[in-house]
Amino acid sequence: LGLDDDLVNDALDPHEIPRIEQGDGWVYFITRLPGVDDNFNDFTTPIMFALGEHVVTLSRERMGRVWQPFVDRTRIQAPSQTQLFLVMVEAMLRSYQSRVALINRQTRAVTGDVTTLRSRDIATLVEFERKLNDYLDALIPTNVALERTLNTRYKLIKLGEEDQGIVEDLSVDIEQLIARCKSLLRTIQNVRDSFRAVMDTRLNETMRILTVATLALTIPTMLAGLFGMNVDFPFDTHGVMAFWVIVVASIITAIATGYYFLKKR
Repeated sequence: LGLDDDLVNDALDPHEIPRIEQGDGWVYFITRLPGVDDNFNDFTTPIMFALGEHVVTLSRERMGRVWQPFVDRTRIQAPSQTQLFLVMVEAMLRSYQSRVALINRQTRAVTGDVTTLRSRDIATLVEFERKLNDYLDALIPTNVALERTLNTRYKLIKLGEEDQGIVEDLSVDIEQLIARCKSLLRTIQNVRDSFRAVMDTRLNETMRILTVATLALTIPTMLAGLFGMNVDFPFDTHGVMAFWVIVVASIITAIATGYYFLKKR
């Protein structure tokens, strides 16, 4: 087909950044598809649209998995190459929108009550955060590349008046999706900060209780240590009641000390 070898290799690079190029009668639009979790630990995968004599799509993923839903659901009557390309981009954008909406619902379900969050919930939020960051890394440069098609100075793709309106609508949709992703990221970050604050409060409360308990138990230990010394006392320590007096006094002192420090904030 006469495609540029370097750009073909770029389209197969799992970490390729979206962009638009032109050369040898072809326009190459490289972007990223959502919903892929492969050996490269990414949530998006690159795909290239080549527009020339034909419309060619190239991706590391199997084309059947990528485009079969599009073929099953989309009906276009005699489109131009540009219209077909724009409809494909729109289908890709809908895929992003559905996944971001799913993340939004799941995030709301997980973060219903911050005080009941578990470590597993935080791990889920971290995964959502990674997905959203991957989506942003794909959507932001994709929108820049798409807007370049509207610039008459570059003349990358021949756009009719209707096509220009479609591109502008797609650009607006992408910007809204980017804003949605950023909003969800802020929400997740706020939840994580709140969870950290709750955990710090619980830790401080536990440390305070342990400190009070240690202090309360120190008093009986200290009294027992005094009676273990070979020293004289100003009262009879050999009487029958002496032991119980000391025990009761130690218990009362320990309880009073603990109560005082627990109530004192």
